Amino acid sequence: LTPAAKNSGSNAAAVDQAEGGAGQIIDAAVPGKTYILKGKGSVNRLGQEGIIGAECLDKNGKRIPGGRVTLTFKSPAFVEKSLSFTTVPGTAHIQVYVYVYHAIAGGVSYFDDISLVPASCTFDCHTNNAAFLPNDWFAESQAPAEIEARVKQLREMRIRYQMADVGMLTEWGMLDARSYAGLAQWLKYSKEAAPDQVVIAVLNFNQRLTKDENGNEQPNPLFGTETFHQNVNQIVQKLVHEGIFWDGKLYRVDGVHLDMEPFFTDDRELENMLRYLREHALSGNRYFSVAAPVQYGGEKQWSYAYIQRIASIVNQINPMVYDQMGWDSPIDSPYAYQTLWTTEMKRYSDAILSAKGNCQLLPIMPAYERRTVEEIGVVYHDPYVENIYSAAKGLVNASQAGAKIHGAGIFWWATFIGDYPEVYPRTYYLQDQEHWMKEWVHHS
Repeated sequence: LTPAAKNSGSNAAAVDQAEGGAGQIIDAAVPGKTYILKGKGSVNRLGQEGIIGAECLDKNGKRIPGGRVTLTFKSPAFVEKSLSFTTVPGTAHIQVYVYVYHAIAGGVSYFDDISLVPASCTFDCHTNNAAFLPNDWFAESQAPAEIEARVKQLREMRIRYQMADVGMLTEWGMLDARSYAGLAQWLKYSKEAAPDQVVIAVLNFNQRLTKDENGNEQPNPLFGTETFHQNVNQIVQKLVHEGIFWDGKLYRVDGVHLDMEPFFTDDRELENMLRYLREHALSGNRYFSVAAPVQYGGEKQWSYAYIQRIASIVNQINPMVYDQMGWDSPIDSPYAYQTLWTTEMKRYSDAILSAKGNCQLLPIMPAYERRTVEEIGVVYHDPYVENIYSAAKGLVNASQAGAKIHGAGIFWWATFIGDYPEVYPRTYYLQDQEHWMKEWVHHS
């Protein structure tokens, strides 16, 4: 179409008195988010009046008072109009519609190029973030003031999910209660200081591989057994449902995160265990997540189809996008690392979305010291290459390419926040904190 013909009305939506109007409901809206409603319109006769509107709806599809905005068109010439509005409390959907507000005999209202897009963000654009917290915060009791101070730091860095390391599972999938002896006290004072922060117990396992009598590595035969499943399920049942007794009360975590390493290609035993927990202790739980691998090469440990299946079980997948250097890896520069983030997060997002469920993608960024295999001198993590800045750049690029990103995680929080300056110096962690806020939290 020529520019003159494009908005002539012959190719626009035409609504008369008999038709009244038409609309479309946009799902997955949230309260407090700013949108821009834009469109073009005209009428064929003076006196005719049409509107493009947007209305906030609650989870049951009912209109919410104060949640309506409109653009009015009553000129015979096509006019473009726009406005910004913020969704009201309780919003779960937005209905965008066209409507004949005032009709005259033979009158027609024309509408074209209608769009509803999120407004460009400049502050607190990404706040569904996670911090991986060290086990010593939960293995021992801390003073209430210290817990409150730590929770304040989490809030200031826009952390929603507290990933609380409660210890390492044994080869049989059991957990020593002493490794979370201070968890109940943490839950009490953390929830009082920040009831909106979600506390998720992280269960670690590092024995997916064992060695036979000849010293050869093999899959751990205990992992995936009914006994292993039952043991892990019992731990989850206690932490999530039964609670931990302290000072006369029971305290419970909101959910569970599993980190089962090393990763296997399309690990059927891991999938079975996740499904077992979902069908038992975590049935109906909204905070069930799992750590996941990334690769720079063509062969992927978690295939597209496998990611789909895992996304149908858990609420959140957390790719661990670090320790990708060494052994002739192409991840040898900040740009290469940034590209890894973009390509792998787009792949994960596409697979998760194709599962057509409610699973979220929340990948993890690194903030810790240089790591080396001393025996052979291989550097597998260098903060010059693998860092918050490059990770955030790559993640934003993935989002702009269409990836649906719920938030991002930080590993390790203790070094990121400056608790170990002798290991991770001030010049590193202050720069990480600045880049985290500027390149991710406040970046549109």
